[in-house]
Amino acid sequence: MTSIIKWGGYFIYFSRFKKIKNTLKKITLLLFLNTFVCFVAFAQHTVTGKIIDENNQPLEFVVVTITQNDSTIKEDVAKDGGLFALNLPAGNFNLQVIYFGKIILNQPIAVSTNTNLGELKATVGSLTLGEFVLEDTKNLIERKVDRLVFNVENTVAASGGDALDLLKVTPRVKVENDKIALVGKSGMSVMIDDRIVQLSGEELVNYLKNIPSDNIKSIEVITNPPAKYSAEGNSGLINVQLKKTINDSWSADIRISYQQATYARGSFGGNFNYRKDKLSIYTGVNYSDGSNAYEITKKTHYANFLQKENSYGKNNFNPMFVKIGVEYQISKKISSGFSLNSSKLISSSYPSNTKSNSINNITQLSDSTIKTNSKDKIDNTNTIFNYHFIYNLDTLDRKLSLDIDYFKFNNQANNFFESTTILNKGEVSSGSFASANNIGNQQIENYSVNLDMEHPFKWATFNYGGRITTTQTDNDLAFFDLATGTSILDVNQSNTFEFTENTQAIYFSAQKELTKKWEAKAGLRAENTNTIGKSVTINQANKVQYLQYFPTAYLSYIPNDSNSFSLNYGRRINRPSFFLLNPFRYVYNQYSTYEGNPFLLPSFSHNIELEYMYKDFWISNVYFSKLENGFEQVMLISDSNIIQRTIPINFIENSIIGLNEIITVKPFKRLKTNLSVDVYYSYSASNTNFALNRLSGWNGMFNLSNDFILNKNKTILFNISYFYATKGVSNLDRNNAFDQLDVALKLLFWKEKLKITFAGNDLFSSNRQEYISTTNGIKNSFVNYQDYRTFRITLSYNFGGTPKTNEQRENKNSEELNRTN
Repeated sequence: MTSIIKWGGYFIYFSRFKKIKNTLKKITLLLFLNTFVCFVAFAQHTVTGKIIDENNQPLEFVVVTITQNDSTIKEDVAKDGGLFALNLPAGNFNLQVIYFGKIILNQPIAVSTNTNLGELKATVGSLTLGEFVLEDTKNLIERKVDRLVFNVENTVAASGGDALDLLKVTPRVKVENDKIALVGKSGMSVMIDDRIVQLSGEELVNYLKNIPSDNIKSIEVITNPPAKYSAEGNSGLINVQLKKTINDSWSADIRISYQQATYARGSFGGNFNYRKDKLSIYTGVNYSDGSNAYEITKKTHYANFLQKENSYGKNNFNPMFVKIGVEYQISKKISSGFSLNSSKLISSSYPSNTKSNSINNITQLSDSTIKTNSKDKIDNTNTIFNYHFIYNLDTLDRKLSLDIDYFKFNNQANNFFESTTILNKGEVSSGSFASANNIGNQQIENYSVNLDMEHPFKWATFNYGGRITTTQTDNDLAFFDLATGTSILDVNQSNTFEFTENTQAIYFSAQKELTKKWEAKAGLRAENTNTIGKSVTINQANKVQYLQYFPTAYLSYIPNDSNSFSLNYGRRINRPSFFLLNPFRYVYNQYSTYEGNPFLLPSFSHNIELEYMYKDFWISNVYFSKLENGFEQVMLISDSNIIQRTIPINFIENSIIGLNEIITVKPFKRLKTNLSVDVYYSYSASNTNFALNRLSGWNGMFNLSNDFILNKNKTILFNISYFYATKGVSNLDRNNAFDQLDVALKLLFWKEKLKITFAGNDLFSSNRQEYISTTNGIKNSFVNYQDYRTFRITLSYNFGGTPKTNEQRENKNSEELNRTN
């Protein structure tokens, strides 16, 4: 397929937005009504002033900090002439001026209207280099025993952006095409103030884009999660720590985005946060509508001919997401609250066209062509609820937490296809016409209870708790044969499948500072799982029970402020998704099928990391990972026919050893460069007779990002990023080399409240990944291109009281929720 994108002149599609006009009006009206009411109740006032020294000379680039009750409310950096401006609600505050980490001015201020404080004289005195070093200032990057901490409040990147912007410059984190991942990890979860955000994909990205970077204190990167967290997946955690804010505050934001690729796409949303005395409330809504093009190319090299298949089409989707949460401080020791997230997605594909040609190896001519037209429609809803109760037992930081979680996922799918074989002379092959309709309904319900205790002692800190969870999955799939023109239920290809999973877990960990330079932490998590998979249609049941232990260990050594060393180990489990366990046989056409495997077992992995960090600009990491009993979807083929059967199977053992280097430098005052290099060696083996016995090779990923500040006021920002992946191996598959070039321009207006971003992704449409595998001695390749080349413009506006980003409570059933994808 030839892309119709022309960067010099796009053809813009606006018709998709007509049908969402009424919905957008309702959302806009609701947001503005809420905002207007709260704006009247909590008006903002502008506080300005000028910082001067003992000689009445202006002090530039000093930090002006506003605090209340020992909490930081707002910060600004004095511009040219020592001038600063802050927006504050009415109240009594404390103003501090910080110069090289030392407080040189500290005075109370009262705000009831717009206030000009005039000239504020600070006492710089004869500060020495020693004083600067001894002040309580944190390094930009610091190492803790089980995580890496990026103190973003100490960097210019914390101004005028959002949480996603900060993640792009966070060590060990990569953001590509709005997808977030950790280097060397297959999965990742995001936490806000130690509480997991139960969102993924586009919903997670939109959520992070609505957190102002000025509200973020630090970002913690946890590549090997401790025993407290679920052992599911070879994944890591990103914990975003927010700054503390004051009571009697509110904030709101509105965001609108337009994206053009082959087709257009738009989104609109907003958030509202309110805090008064002991009560906190947060709400949000986001809606998008649009389409994307896709192109799939598959080649299968049989002994006498090449089967080349090309599929292309258009997917339309219009997801909507709504959230609401309430927190209440019952007393000084007790707090409670709940959160509710709900989403709905309707996705449909316009007629998808697939052509599969059989090309003779000798004549290089097409013997026949299989033409398939298909339509798909998916309608799913997702509801997530969390109730939590926190009890601080005493002043020794002993804390008991209770979480009760529930989620319900409902997915309805309707797939139609018709297929015909055309011979080389253009005539239709007799009896080749096939047409059918697959209709499926999947319902997943999960309940879980989690109890956690933080218990510090004088000589060590303990953390222990347990979790009980149960999941019920019901699948009802029907296959209707339409070849005769009449819909006939085919009971041999229809199925009702039920799956039940019960898991009980307990965990314990201990952390101790051995000396001022050495710290250690160790933990153990035990999980007992019982599953029953039952196919009602074919009267087949399968029971599985396993008890597994997951140890974790950490050791850190920090000899001085410039150097740090850390070593960690962890064992993880990767359970199959509920979809992979369903034995239903899904028919794409008469030659291509997919079916699940109720006998599929979980895989396990061991992970070891050794890391060295020098100051704020060099991180070197050596890592090793070993996968046991790994599973993948395998396309089973043979030379006897052209039927391709895809099924997930446990058959992979894999070992990886690699080196990751991260270097951050500022070659010029207004340029910051981040370079990430990841090189690793992979060795995979299989004990099956259909796949390669072994495959090994080197892989490389290189990422270069440059951030430019284009004006003195730091309101025009530009980024250009490039990544390149070498050819290499992925388990028992080979992959080609690919690359991508991205650019972005950000404009800040009205004291950084209004942000306009222009972004272009994959400018040369070069991110086209090809995977090559061998099954039963037959080579096949696969390319799936999802229209990554896009141009996007985004407008966002933040307003209201002192910004307050909600504290998203962790849903303890995140492991089961992720397996619905």
